[in-house]
Amino acid sequence: MGEKPGALRVLIADDNRDTVLTLGILVRSEGYIVRLAESGKQALAAATYFQPDIVLLDLGMPEVSGFDVAQEFLQRYGDRCPVLIAVTAHRREEDRRRAASCGFRYFVPKPYNPDALISLLGRVGG
Repeated sequence: MGEKPGALRVLIADDNRDTVLTLGILVRSEGYIVRLAESGKQALAAATYFQPDIVLLDLGMPEVSGFDVAQEFLQRYGDRCPVLIAVTAHRREEDRRRAASCGFRYFVPKPYNPDALISLLGRVGG
């Protein structure tokens, strides 16, 4: 399946290359326009020109974490911030609270259910 006309733009950032590629294939197969980043720095740079509607972020990336990326997005975009979704191995309640305080609207623990993730994207972008 190709990109749908008017499809939402989804930026995916994770420092694990296999995770980025797998998520990219999954999301792209549903018709979304996808850009991949393998670090927080790449995610920040890509967002400047890609202007995502939704960002799937790993929280535990080195150098610039998903928490840091989310805070930067909030500063840059304010009310026009893309929908931030944490897709992470961080599973503690403390991580969920910190993610919410950094601007994440949704929290998806790894390993994620692909069908549930796609359903979430549909609801968010619906």
